[in-house]
Amino acid sequence: MTATQPVRVRVFIDGQNLFKGLSRRFKGRVHPLLLARELAGDRELVGTHYYSGIHDEDENEKMFDLVSRRHDLIRKTGVEVTERTLRYHWEWRVDDDDLPKPWYDNAPDRQKAKVKKWRGAREKGIDVALALDAVASALTDECDVVIIVSRDRDLMEIASEIKERCGVQGRNCVRVEVAYVSERRGDEGQLPKYDEQIEIDQAIVDKARDHFDYRDSLDKAEVATFLKSL
Repeated sequence: MTATQPVRVRVFIDGQNLFKGLSRRFKGRVHPLLLARELAGDRELVGTHYYSGIHDEDENEKMFDLVSRRHDLIRKTGVEVTERTLRYHWEWRVDDDDLPKPWYDNAPDRQKAKVKKWRGAREKGIDVALALDAVASALTDECDVVIIVSRDRDLMEIASEIKERCGVQGRNCVRVEVAYVSERRGDEGQLPKYDEQIEIDQAIVDKARDHFDYRDSLDKAEVATFLKSL
């Protein structure tokens, strides 16, 4: 890359990790493409990749339809969506909404709570797919910067893997950054293997917010207006 060439950025989004952080902190969603543009800044965004589980239609048809509508719209914006069908297991879930978060200062050491049995849905293979794609992108000269959107510490190994392989191949190393939603657990800033840490704050959320309601069919005119605005 010369001084006159733009810095090329590819963004890899752990959809479930991002969704949970946004739901807890900001009570809403962001659109992957709009978020990727904010994270890229004045650099050239050359690819956005979104990874998410999707419900089994036979297990939860309502959620399958909702997620399918959202993923279909995301694809229409040019984002590459990778899905994995969720797997279900019987397990116990805490059924008290008023429990304090365990990392809060006023959280008790012990707390009685009600639990209920339910069919829990779990993602399998999403982290692996994201990691493989990110490393492959970095090693095939598709970008100069990789941004991982997730606070999952396991994905931090992507940065180590890219740096190690670049060294073996004797090539300039791709920069690896991380973007995450802070949940104020006291462990922010402990992602040392990344070249830069970007907190997804209120300003970024406001600019990238997803205003669509996917619980029912989307209005075609509203979708067309949104796509035209990009």
